[in-house]
Amino acid sequence: MNRVVVLVGLLISSAVAHGHHSFAAEFDSERQVTVTGTVSEVRYRNPHVQYFIEVAANGDTSRWIIAAHSLIVMRRNGVTAATVAVGDEITASGYGGRNGTQKVYLETMDTPDGTHYEMYGEAVRRAGNTTAKTTVSDPNSSLFDQLIGHWAFDVDKEMPGAPLHLQFEQDGDNLKAILDEEVIDVVVGKDSFSLVLNRENLAQFPAKLQLTGTISDGAIKGDIEMTVGFSNYAELDAESFSATRTSAQFWEPKPPAPIAPVDFTGVWKRAIVLGPIGRTNPHLNAAGKARHEEFQKGAYDPLLRCMSAGPMRRQARRGNMEILATTNRLTVLYANSNSVRRIWFDRKEHTANREHDEMGESIASWDGSTLVIDTRNLSASVLTQKIEPISSNARIVERLWLDDAGDLLMEATLHDPTYYDRPVVKRLKWSRADDTEMQFPTCDPDAFYRSLEFDGVFDSYYENQPNMDEQ
Repeated sequence: MNRVVVLVGLLISSAVAHGHHSFAAEFDSERQVTVTGTVSEVRYRNPHVQYFIEVAANGDTSRWIIAAHSLIVMRRNGVTAATVAVGDEITASGYGGRNGTQKVYLETMDTPDGTHYEMYGEAVRRAGNTTAKTTVSDPNSSLFDQLIGHWAFDVDKEMPGAPLHLQFEQDGDNLKAILDEEVIDVVVGKDSFSLVLNRENLAQFPAKLQLTGTISDGAIKGDIEMTVGFSNYAELDAESFSATRTSAQFWEPKPPAPIAPVDFTGVWKRAIVLGPIGRTNPHLNAAGKARHEEFQKGAYDPLLRCMSAGPMRRQARRGNMEILATTNRLTVLYANSNSVRRIWFDRKEHTANREHDEMGESIASWDGSTLVIDTRNLSASVLTQKIEPISSNARIVERLWLDDAGDLLMEATLHDPTYYDRPVVKRLKWSRADDTEMQFPTCDPDAFYRSLEFDGVFDSYYENQPNMDEQ
């Protein structure tokens, strides 16, 4: 009988996507496309820049959309509003639209003056650059018994909140491993074990990672190799992992520590600290999967239309935030979504029969110098750019603290048994940026509607809108 280890866990979500939309839902990461055409329309605005070009081939002309990035990303790569004009001939390369649609997700661009623009430059690392090791399953491997127990898991790059709790336990004839709530299959061989993580890169395209490990001197050590996809910030990619044995008691909740408040006020800049290994892969239950299908069919993501989408979806986006303090509350301003959030210190319980809204009702308390925020009374929303649903019964618990360098770390846990089998965890990091001016860019939803029109699905978009009256 073959024995298979099932790994249950979540590796942190610590990096954000460049785009405002879920590009992975529109584009095929296996379809590389290069097109040359004459620019007929330029839309240089948030949430992402669009170029419409006329492509001539075999005596016919077809219209293509070049879907670029947000203004901040384009400007950082030297592409301004004056770079491309109507009438220019440009060559764009990137990922083609799904199902053969005439779209390109911009990776490189050549303009008439001979300038070559790279959206990711030499930082791109593709799966083809590595050869993954192969682990052959061995039902008699001694590693089964050695793996059982509790472990502290970490990687060779900075990972906010590390180490993570990894547990292997007997499950009939097999082993089950638990790492913060995500289910992952693991193959155990004679001298090593391997597991595959289905992740996505910072551009929201799929990236598959294989972790291959061994046990030596009572500790787990192993390598991380990309087998599918690409990484657009290779310097942030973890290349190895490790785990040391702990007791079960080490991971049990501790009693609240004496109150020792710290100052979180000021402007904070989101830090990108880890590549594809740090993306969330939540576990939807049957109801959640059905709701997710409704959201996908109706392209339901509030951010597509420049609307607020609640704390969890908001955390998936880049941008500064400012924390302000008054006598009984904190106020959080989010720059890139023009959102405001209130966090109350003088409320002991959540308000019964309160109207639900995107940010919900947040109540704060101190656990030593860690700020604990309990948010309920949320309206139905989405979790990430993959538009996994969040129900109006959801609860979010955030823990915020300062590390030794003065950076702000956060662990946010979504509890939503309506749609998820297990809680969903995100871990993020911000650095102080008090000398940075908070700017609130405009967001034009017209790009989204133009894409619907271009794809010929404008009417069906409205016909397939999900019912959001959950409360």
